[in-house]
Amino acid sequence: MDTVSHIIFGLGLGALAQIDPMISTNSTLSTAVIVGTVVGSNAPDFDFFYRLKGKSTYYRNHRGWSHSLPAIPSWSILTTAAILPFFAGSSISHMFFWILLSVTLHVLLDLFNVNGTQALRPFSKKWLSLDFLPLIDPYIIMLHVLGFSLLPFFETGRTFTFIYLAMFIYLLVRLTTTQFTKWMLKQHFKNSLRIKMITKTSPFQWDVIIETNQDFLFGFYSTGELRIQHTFSKKVDYPGLVIDSSQNPEVESFLRSTHFAYPFVQKRKSGYFIYWKDLRFRSKKFFPKLAIMLISLDYQNQVSYTGKLTSIKHYKRVIKKLETSIK
Repeated sequence: MDTVSHIIFGLGLGALAQIDPMISTNSTLSTAVIVGTVVGSNAPDFDFFYRLKGKSTYYRNHRGWSHSLPAIPSWSILTTAAILPFFAGSSISHMFFWILLSVTLHVLLDLFNVNGTQALRPFSKKWLSLDFLPLIDPYIIMLHVLGFSLLPFFETGRTFTFIYLAMFIYLLVRLTTTQFTKWMLKQHFKNSLRIKMITKTSPFQWDVIIETNQDFLFGFYSTGELRIQHTFSKKVDYPGLVIDSSQNPEVESFLRSTHFAYPFVQKRKSGYFIYWKDLRFRSKKFFPKLAIMLISLDYQNQVSYTGKLTSIKHYKRVIKKLETSIK
């Protein structure tokens, strides 16, 4: 989820914590818990400092150790220790419990969307994602806004108990419908290798990627109907260049962040363009998240780009810059 959503969750958990009389009757502890849940709800994303070392380092590490099993208690302890000096006399156990809950909820929410996390580190480096929440969920945000708007009229802790109960039911419906739809698609596409569900804003609509031995099928599923919009053949031109490009440090880091990157090769006057497109993110036939590598026609020079393209104009600027750099 995005930073704003995590902040909203932090405030919501701070409000929910008021169900505890020890917190609601102690203004210092109450403030400490609210500050702690807001900071804790964002703590796993403090790995954005990897950006200072470049995109390749960020792709390699984001949502890795920072969202792992050991990171949950570690972030909770660090956050509690950082906040405690500003709220002398506050109950450490109460602060730690709610901060731990906020950190845990952050990791779970990121696990629920298409990006996923390496939540099972150090036992597994596999990327896990349950694919039943969009990156920004307006319904969850509206539930929180409703809860905040009711605070002048009702008791804070009880209000957010009902808000979070409603949210739990909503998440359960999202999870159930996504898994059931995926199961139905697997029954129909029995020869598929993988099926990826990319949740849309509506709880009952998904973009779908179906991988077979021969190709990738891209479709849209809604109201019991799947519409295949286009396909990509898995045949790869210049396989040797593709292998070479995958060993480039920036491209390798990009590939570590997704299991749904696939190469496309295009020969131009300036050289060979190898596009590693993250198939999970698309707008029709445009894939904005990718790694691009340009290898000169004599194989002596290469340049690369990794990141997210915001438009066709942005794409053309990147291509022109790569072509200029290799001359």
